[in-house]
Amino acid sequence: MNSANPTQDYLEVVTQKIHDSRSDILNPAERYLDRVASLPPAPMLVTELLTLFREPDRDVDQVVQLISYEPSLTAQILRTCNSACFAGEQPPGDIFEAVSRLGFYQVYCLVVSLFGAKARSMEGAGQGVDVEELWRHSVAAAVSASVVEEEAGQSKGAAFTAGLLHDIGKLVLASVEREPYAGLFQQAKEQGAALAALEQSAFGIDHAELGGELMRRWNLPPDVVAAVRHHHQFAAAAPYEQLTASVQAADLLAHQLFAEDWAGTDLLASSTAALYALGLTPDDLPRLLAKAQAEMEKVKGLLEM
Repeated sequence: MNSANPTQDYLEVVTQKIHDSRSDILNPAERYLDRVASLPPAPMLVTELLTLFREPDRDVDQVVQLISYEPSLTAQILRTCNSACFAGEQPPGDIFEAVSRLGFYQVYCLVVSLFGAKARSMEGAGQGVDVEELWRHSVAAAVSASVVEEEAGQSKGAAFTAGLLHDIGKLVLASVEREPYAGLFQQAKEQGAALAALEQSAFGIDHAELGGELMRRWNLPPDVVAAVRHHHQFAAAAPYEQLTASVQAADLLAHQLFAEDWAGTDLLASSTAALYALGLTPDDLPRLLAKAQAEMEKVKGLLEM
């Protein structure tokens, strides 16, 4: 450097060295997350509502109070409640009536899904993955996870959250790597290879680990973090195997929801252990699929899909 300002040149060199040193220290997940140009902020409302969801004595007033801090969300809930699928004889007069009519679970699903919709708009992600197809699968996984958790006698809120966000690491990789990731995605399809293994080989990290790190950074509950991080290997998620097994089963159930012929597919052959861990068996699959399909129809109306 031969500029007229040696001090400025020196500062630029030092800054670059600090940046390079920090990059060496950061783990692969942190490096990728720091490179995303439009990473959504932490979903504080989702975390607060999920905490409330787990309280047995919650009431509508508490839900409305949290939602009221987000005017755009309030408007969306009122608009949804006025839709053909949910409207009664008279439209709701206020947010309290709208929440009461929809129910807390439906409102929670709407909140999480609106946040998920922001996440799928990461800059450049569309160059690396079919964002709409991934979103459809994510919604199906969220619905399927809530169905599986309900069957196992557990809370549906965390399951919907982890199911919806389980593949968010793919959006991060697609946003940063773009065309190379698109090629890797196509390679996995053509070769029938495990995408996570190809990601690990090419980038030093896979989408599940990356998604789990993002959940941790967003300060989501530890069971949701574990379920996203280990949704391909539920046994590694101790002590949160329960929710993780549900998401692992739901991930594959979601793929089955869009299969042309259920009877002609190998239903969850790679996730039998997860089913047994939940107190379910392969014999329960047709019923779970039918229930998930029915719930998907409801969600389509809720999310205007």
